Amino acid sequence: MRGPATTRPATTRPTRLHALDAGFLALESPSTPMHFASVAYLDGEPLRDPTGRVRLEDLRRLVEDRLALAPRFRQQPRSAPLGIGRPVWVDDPDFDVADHVNEVVLPAPGTEEQLRDLCAHLMMRALPRSRPLWELWVVDGSADRSVVLLEKVHHVMMDGISGIDVAMLLTDATPEPTAPAAAAPASDGKHRSSVTAVEPAPSDIRLLAAGLMGDLGLERWLFEAPARAAGALAGAVRHPAGAARAATATVRRAGTLARGVGSLFTPGTVTPRTPLNRPVGRHRRYAHVEAPLGPLHKVAKAHGCTINDVVLAAVAGGVRRLRLERGEDPATPFQVAVPVSTRHPDEHLVLENRVAVYLVPLPVDLEDPVSRLEEVGAVSRRHKRQGQAELVSAVLATADRWPMAAVGRAARLLHRQPFANAVVTNVPGPSSTRYVLGARLRHFVPLVPLAANLDVSVGVLSYADELSFGCLADAEHCPDVATLAAGIGDTLAALVEPPGST
Repeated sequence: MRGPATTRPATTRPTRLHALDAGFLALESPSTPMHFASVAYLDGEPLRDPTGRVRLEDLRRLVEDRLALAPRFRQQPRSAPLGIGRPVWVDDPDFDVADHVNEVVLPAPGTEEQLRDLCAHLMMRALPRSRPLWELWVVDGSADRSVVLLEKVHHVMMDGISGIDVAMLLTDATPEPTAPAAAAPASDGKHRSSVTAVEPAPSDIRLLAAGLMGDLGLERWLFEAPARAAGALAGAVRHPAGAARAATATVRRAGTLARGVGSLFTPGTVTPRTPLNRPVGRHRRYAHVEAPLGPLHKVAKAHGCTINDVVLAAVAGGVRRLRLERGEDPATPFQVAVPVSTRHPDEHLVLENRVAVYLVPLPVDLEDPVSRLEEVGAVSRRHKRQGQAELVSAVLATADRWPMAAVGRAARLLHRQPFANAVVTNVPGPSSTRYVLGARLRHFVPLVPLAANLDVSVGVLSYADELSFGCLADAEHCPDVATLAAGIGDTLAALVEPPGST
């Protein structure tokens, strides 16, 4: 039996949220919950016990064991009194995996439409701030006896790349799972790990003092800046050639940032509002579509494009289909914000947001799918040369020096942003089939939260030899999100096998 969590004295300063992470907390509202999700479709039978019930306790033990590698999942953000300074991460002394991993059963007959409606409903349930900001819902009752895992993680904890890293902690490369350690509830019925110590939360006085120092910049002035300057000077003395190369790189980066600034002050940067840019409500619709990944790689290579260009061209086809079926003008400009990772490829399980954004106008007016792909490829290459993502990354880096009040105000301004009509994010997933407690993971679909004036988001994820598109939409302003998904699927099919090619 696992004993209660132990307590150790606080010997280090609490970990403070970065400005971007804290911004996701400030941005959240009842109509814009800021968690993203993944919907994992699994073969159901390996997950059932002899009575046919889902092995919920086995899944809870698996989650608890695997998340020992991600301590952040036992922490929650805590703010100083009066909201002074950015919040800090504190351990949850009452953490219980049963509060986070739960089961829900679809009513008969358990159709795919019922499943999508339930996932959309669960997406709109805010994560309680009183405990670590994540949930895992086990959805049973599908007519085909499959089981779905809906994982919700607040954006304050991580971005999509690290989110996939964490999701993969629960999976295995073979049907034979790594056996969870023997475990049983503690005497009070709560599941706890004996290897996880709980660090006492800092007092309100300590939080307030640290918050004031952070907001006033005293920590940087007293500790960080002198240490950084001394380190740079010592490095230049020991390695003058390296210092010269670093200076040259800095000059080049300054040039890239200058081009990024120039690209944002062009007539096309601010995009017209569309029927998909009305204030979002409190209900969502969800649709998804999958396509084989191998043929799409061949399409990208044949046209000198990337798989991300194929993704954006497919979304352009979906938006065009949606507009035509609504009787809207397909020639109205439509621009998407595309988040890109700024983390090093070797950084795994770094649980924070490390992203930048660049803007891509989609050629929704073009009828031919191949022409749309070539136009997207040309625009993407031009925007990358202009350094938009580098500029956004540099601005976000400076935000760590802002007072929390300024961070919150900047985050809330995004509710009225004029630059994008939708968000499209593409995240690479595992390249081989994965299993959960012996159950094959068939499809793996991402869902991206909506901002206050963006009624549609498209999350894209590669898994094994499949590309999945998860389309989340405001239920009032885009009840026909399935039309968007169908247009994406038809565009991908047309790119792989253009009409008249056989």
